[in-house]
Amino acid sequence: MGYVLPITRLSNSDNLAGLLEIQVCPKSLITAIPAPVNGTVYGDVTFSPGAGFVKWEATLERARVSTQKDRTPDGFSAKNQLPLRIPKDRADLRYMFDLMERDEFILIIKYPNGKQKIFGTLNRPVQFLYNHDSGETFDSKNEYECTFYFEGPDNIFFYDGSVGEPPVGTAPVVVKINGMVVAVLNAGQTINILTDYDWEDFFEIT
Repeated sequence: MGYVLPITRLSNSDNLAGLLEIQVCPKSLITAIPAPVNGTVYGDVTFSPGAGFVKWEATLERARVSTQKDRTPDGFSAKNQLPLRIPKDRADLRYMFDLMERDEFILIIKYPNGKQKIFGTLNRPVQFLYNHDSGETFDSKNEYECTFYFEGPDNIFFYDGSVGEPPVGTAPVVVKINGMVVAVLNAGQTINILTDYDWEDFFEIT
């Protein structure tokens, strides 16, 4: 499943009031998204082998997803933001958030009335930023202030598809050469690629 971890409700002392369910997946693990029709994406998102959405439960800042439209010489542009708060400073979250700031994502947002929206497309993915504040007093909140954001042609649509759960257990490793899948390996398996070329330099892309 990659490096993105689930975020769930903590203990009562770290309660996430006003929970909003968000499904998060790096763009690199998604192979296809149906094109929107009249503002709605019908059908399911298609993932790479072993991939799926990861569930986050978070406190939505100001209880809304904001969209600001602007007219530009090239047409209409949107500033879409999903600000949220996640309590408690944790080493695993900080490490994950640092990686996420360098990546791109597709989100599924579920509202209390059961409606869902998809935030991001393969051509217009979502980016991520975070800050941390430990607070100045014992009553202050120790929390991360996070934002998923995008600026450009609108990329938030209603979503009429299922949200698949990631498979249980260790995710398989997908081996690609020049973008083409050549093998899918489970834990403990090895692939040996033989070639007539005397390669000495290799590039790792994650």
